[in-house]
Amino acid sequence: MLGVVPLPNIDVYLGAAQLPGSTPLESAIARAWLKEHQAEYDRVEFNVRLGEGVVLPPGSPDYMQKFVRASTTKRADMILYNGNVATIVEVKIRIGGSAVGQLLLYKKLLLAAHPEIADVKLIAAGSTIEQDVRDFYTGHDITVEIFPLAAPVS
Repeated sequence: MLGVVPLPNIDVYLGAAQLPGSTPLESAIARAWLKEHQAEYDRVEFNVRLGEGVVLPPGSPDYMQKFVRASTTKRADMILYNGNVATIVEVKIRIGGSAVGQLLLYKKLLLAAHPEIADVKLIAAGSTIEQDVRDFYTGHDITVEIFPLAAPVS
């Protein structure tokens, strides 16, 4: 793609045993995805918090509000950018039906927080997929990518 700058420090991500917010197996899938798509984006964020989370009643201790909000906000595995177009990648070892809802919600929350984003693409990446859900993803304009040989860094 013309004019796209490769991700800075991509070698750090590709060599990491565990990416922020991911298990070693999820990290292996994410690394495989990044390796294949790194030239398409100019930046990446991991473990991205989206939304408000639970808001405690007024007067709740500050430390409690911070803890509850941090533990109840939604968390996107990876968000990559090419200019003002974002791509949300949800990584699952086995892709089932749950990532559809996650991705659709993450898109809504990202656009609400960042109106400057022109478009959001959605991707589910995994080692396998339950065959009876594949059409459900494509019906919601979500790309599914499978990396069956993704293995953790030893």
